[in-house]
Amino acid sequence: SDPGAIPAGLQAAARPVPETVNRRRGGKAGLPLATATDSTATLNKLALATGGTEKSWYRCIFPFGIVSVVVGVAATCITFTINGPQMDIAKVVSVATLIFGVGLLVAAYVCWRAKRERQRKRQRQEPVPLEQGAL
Repeated sequence: SDPGAIPAGLQAAARPVPETVNRRRGGKAGLPLATATDSTATLNKLALATGGTEKSWYRCIFPFGIVSVVVGVAATCITFTINGPQMDIAKVVSVATLIFGVGLLVAAYVCWRAKRERQRKRQRQEPVPLEQGAL
């Protein structure tokens, strides 16, 4: 078999786009289709795809912080209970994992507090209507 040959399953994906298809999409023949992306539209698509968690990433790092703390505590207890010259690296790694987990929890807390403060400022700036009409 030829080492430079394209496998049979990838041959369909490796075929060039026919000129008529490229023209239907609005591109010129033989040139790749270039589309200008609007950053707002891209961010809205990202928010839709992620459920809005890109604006509250502390919700993402918090669980990793919890897991790192639990693993770090368990590993630190085990490595410091067992004595031996081979355990020196394991002790360093377990303490580093514990510190990393605590750091993630602190970062999540700081981000959560900052977001809460921004929300409070925004609520203070917006006037509250006295009466709301029926929908």
